[in-house]
Amino acid sequence: MSDQLKQHRDQIDAIDTQILKLVNDRASHARHIGELKDDGVIYRPEREAQVLRRLTELNQGPLPAESVTNIFRSIMSN
Repeated sequence: MSDQLKQHRDQIDAIDTQILKLVNDRASHARHIGELKDDGVIYRPEREAQVLRRLTELNQGPLPAESVTNIFRSIMSN
């Protein structure tokens, strides 16, 4: 394996570790929000739309907006 390839793979591994931590942090906050709600309704389509809109506006690529939407829908549904 070339040094460049190894460097890129090492960087991806480090990023994946960070993503895992951040996704779990996000899930923890979402769980706390659910516990704080008085009405017991956890899923709010308008909030999901707001989050997705904000993230697609912030997206500078290389992922297309549709991929960002799919990734975050998956994160929010779990």
